[in-house]
Amino acid sequence: MITPRERVLNRVADHLAGQARPLRVAVDGITASGKTTFARELAAAVTARGRSAAHLSMDGFHHPRAVRHRLGRDSADGYYRDAYDFAAFSRLVLEPLGPGGDRRYRQRIIDLRSDTPLDETPTKAPDDLVLVVDGSFLQRELEWDEVVFVDTPFPVAFDRGTRRDAELLGGLEEAARAFETRYHAASRRYLDEVGPAARASVVVGNEDVTHPVLHRIGGPADAVVNLFSYGTLQTPSVQIEHFGRTLVGKEDGLPGYRQDWVTITDPAVVAVSGTDRHPIVRHTGNASDSVAGTVLEVTTAELAAADLYEVDDYRRALVRLGSGLDAWVYLAG
Repeated sequence: MITPRERVLNRVADHLAGQARPLRVAVDGITASGKTTFARELAAAVTARGRSAAHLSMDGFHHPRAVRHRLGRDSADGYYRDAYDFAAFSRLVLEPLGPGGDRRYRQRIIDLRSDTPLDETPTKAPDDLVLVVDGSFLQRELEWDEVVFVDTPFPVAFDRGTRRDAELLGGLEEAARAFETRYHAASRRYLDEVGPAARASVVVGNEDVTHPVLHRIGGPADAVVNLFSYGTLQTPSVQIEHFGRTLVGKEDGLPGYRQDWVTITDPAVVAVSGTDRHPIVRHTGNASDSVAGTVLEVTTAELAAADLYEVDDYRRALVRLGSGLDAWVYLAG
């Protein structure tokens, strides 16, 4: 049985792997929110879905120490403005992996510990690469295909970060001072000026790392997305339970797929849907096959709720419907 953390990671990985194009994915959040661990595990989950994936840390794109500390070692403004070489990162990573790029990107330009510049051979990305990058302030100057915001309360991140960095920063007291005056002071400025959680396409609550919460997925806070349902998500009782409202949809069809059935063993899903026998669709590629259903317009919070309702037999993917509309749908995993 998968853990609650694996379930959330798998749903985010489904969201990324279900898109056909190469993706540049940011894992953003305040200092010590759990970005690096989440990014590493997310890249592994994407790989497990048959998609090429790589994890890259913004630690390899820091400015040299003389630039990072030119406003003072404790300066929050210095950390906010001078920590990362965003211009080099955009030129050497995001642009090569974007539309029209040559897919040759750099993994780092500096060894952070030794403060040594690096000029390494670029890596050639496969056509289906999902590049997962963790770092701070990632929505300030950079353009991404998807952004995962790891949402952790400041007191929790403060406790994690000071214990993690105590040895590096000269003891627990010095680590606490650094987080108060530099790292989290800069993070508060970032939240105030940029509003990164509202802009992110995925928001994961990471207060309890063993039980993260998928708050939103599929676009920024005000986005509405299409979800094609051929099964129990069309049922008013299921909609009220998970969306808090009933939805009015439009009839449509999914060509090239056929419907099958799966037995549900999750008692919560059975209780809400009223049955343990749910439909599931599988790709055939045959133009004569088609599955009828309903297109529902849902918020990104509702899409997250649908992700957590569907059991692990299903994986969400982006498809083209018979009407020509693009929509998310849950397919056989």
